[in-house]
Amino acid sequence: MKRIILILFLGFFCCAIKAQISTEEIPYSWSRSKGEITKQKMPVVTLPHLDIETINKEDSENDALGGSPVRFGFSHDVNLNLSNSGVWQATSEGGRLWNLRIYSPDALSLNLLYDKFWLPDGAKFFIYSEDMKQYIGAFTSENNKGDKERKNIIGFATGFLYTNSIVLEYYEPNGIKDNGIISIAQVVSGYRYVYDILREENQLRHNITELTCHNDVNCAAGNGYENEKNAVAHIVMGNYICTGSLLNTTANDNRPVFLSANHCFAGAANTMQWIFYWNYEAPCGNVVNRDPNKSTAGATVLANSGIGDFLLLCLNENPAMNSNISVYYLGWDRTASAATKGAGIHHPNGAQKKISLTNSVVNHPNSIIWSDGSSAANTHWKVNFNNGTTEGGSSGSPLLNQNKRVVGQLHGGNSGCPPNAIKYYGRFDVSWNGDGASSRSLKDWLDPLNTNVTYLNGTNCNIVLNNKAYNLGTYSIGGCTVEISNTTIEPNATVRIHGQQSVVLKPGFYAKAGSNVRITAGGGIANRNTDNLIDYDNEDTISMRNNLELAAKTTEININNGDVIIYPNPNNGNFTVKMIGEIQPYTVEIFNSSGGLLGHVNCNDETVNINRADLNTGIYYIKITMDGKITVKKIIVQ
Repeated sequence: MKRIILILFLGFFCCAIKAQISTEEIPYSWSRSKGEITKQKMPVVTLPHLDIETINKEDSENDALGGSPVRFGFSHDVNLNLSNSGVWQATSEGGRLWNLRIYSPDALSLNLLYDKFWLPDGAKFFIYSEDMKQYIGAFTSENNKGDKERKNIIGFATGFLYTNSIVLEYYEPNGIKDNGIISIAQVVSGYRYVYDILREENQLRHNITELTCHNDVNCAAGNGYENEKNAVAHIVMGNYICTGSLLNTTANDNRPVFLSANHCFAGAANTMQWIFYWNYEAPCGNVVNRDPNKSTAGATVLANSGIGDFLLLCLNENPAMNSNISVYYLGWDRTASAATKGAGIHHPNGAQKKISLTNSVVNHPNSIIWSDGSSAANTHWKVNFNNGTTEGGSSGSPLLNQNKRVVGQLHGGNSGCPPNAIKYYGRFDVSWNGDGASSRSLKDWLDPLNTNVTYLNGTNCNIVLNNKAYNLGTYSIGGCTVEISNTTIEPNATVRIHGQQSVVLKPGFYAKAGSNVRITAGGGIANRNTDNLIDYDNEDTISMRNNLELAAKTTEININNGDVIIYPNPNNGNFTVKMIGEIQPYTVEIFNSSGGLLGHVNCNDETVNINRADLNTGIYYIKITMDGKITVKKIIVQ
């Protein structure tokens, strides 16, 4: 799936950095025929044993003091790259393949932090367990940070594999102009809270918590919070864990503004190396692992302060651009009124999502001593949960008032179950103005339209845009459904549009020649009212470059997640086109990768069989036109 960057188009800019993307395909070598990949001895980097006694002592002291993020893994400093590690070999089609194995004898899990990461177009990077039961990837040029021309290359991170031995695989096709850069700075060996809970021997650990009074968010205690829970994410910060949540803004445009705790930021990995796991939850009474396909990576700090212990981020990737993820943007309340009741949604010790309920929220009139300092009086809400509790790893999670609006984020508290589940949340109203600077307050980022409202309701991820203009720069628009009207995209602007369910371009939408527009919907196809066949880079994506103008001046263009199915794909030139929904007479055309028309057929039936065994191996595009609407899908002939 495609995942893209976000730049805000109203008020303050949020961030302008590409996000983590995974194509969710199997590693390159797994799909090769026997004998195509030469078997040779793979170099192994063996990490030292963990000093568990020292680690446990450090964790015991840190956990007891509170006010610090929870450590789940030990970070090994390394210097591993494509030049000084691993082994290269040629591939049958003229490309090359690089492999390296990393082994950490005491690890429950492994995840990697990169100080530099840049891949050329066409290259693919995978990580899989030595037993080939787990894998993540492919990571591609869409993951590149910094400039496209290999300038200002910065950090990256890849997520968990529940194993102590992983294989890195990098494939580079023939004809690459600039070689890839993969530089690993740290390998994190997980030693607690990262069990593969789907294994039978770990079933009793599925809560991964010290306390037994937690409520899974999908059990009875979570009734009524079905939307709000989708705003909350589990954060992996190198070898530490916290929680945070998406917030709505007065722009109502799905910008990925994310609230957590300032103490999660202190001492953790660079925010560019943070990974956010979404919808990490299970049906009541069941268990689930973190899903790498429901993750995003990287963030930019917008504002933070130790006064109310808040951290406000712009995620490098809007999770609404990922069709695997259900999202929600929480409302907020900046008044000084204490909640009459409340709820906290969180990931204690990195466990699947929990919810805690309270009828006791009051201002705390005294200062609070933490492991890393103190908080002034009247800056925190004191909460005594009567149902559920929180633990380390819950830090940064939102406190919702009786109207389900955020009024604070978790700083810490004592370790216990009700009636002794007393916690302290940094007050949202205190952080609103902070010390007056934009980098130390919430106001400018959450009220970019300067409406001066005192509260804002939450919203789902549907988005409606009208009267926008996109000039030089790179922008992203994403939501469950996207509707755009009276919007102009100027030359030299790059705009990515994605709807998890649909995209509707209404009259007034105009992408001028020289713009670069990519439109995707769900995991499916895009329909347009133009005859131009240009630069389709995969079956889910349409790119418009240089010489195409796309306009919805008088008609509405609907782009949805699947009106046509083509199978089998790949095929040998013989395949079936199946239409979904109401059928009118339509035309099927076949184009080669250069845009040359190879043939067409007029159809009236739900399915049509195409027999073109004469087609050479390669990529082709099938264009279906029905009632003025065009669908294009890519097929592979092999």
